[in-house]
Amino acid sequence: MSAALKRWSPPSPLVGQRVIEKVLRRHTSVQCPEADLVVAVIGRAIVDCLDRESYLRASARRFIAGRHLDEWTGLVGLHPDFVREIAGKGGYLASEEAHWVSVPRTRRAKPGVAVTALEVADA
Repeated sequence: MSAALKRWSPPSPLVGQRVIEKVLRRHTSVQCPEADLVVAVIGRAIVDCLDRESYLRASARRFIAGRHLDEWTGLVGLHPDFVREIAGKGGYLASEEAHWVSVPRTRRAKPGVAVTALEVADA
């Protein structure tokens, strides 16, 4: 019998990426395609904060919490604390420690292909 595995199981966010981008776009001081691109990058980073891949989740959380967000939000006139607040209220900044669950370890299936006498003779 094998021990259970621990897996990060994030909660479902309260809103989707489109809603977050719409709210952020509404608060930008610049209206142009480049501003939409910057907002899309920020929105993707917010969504990646709940990704199951630990390296992607950690990278997105560093981006949202760090000074890089300040630089990106400065391009379109958003306040970084406002973006962090939107991410938190949307349910994307869930606690890392609170959402680990134990899952049973599954056994790998062994390939069991029966070989007939005819197949052996053909080989």
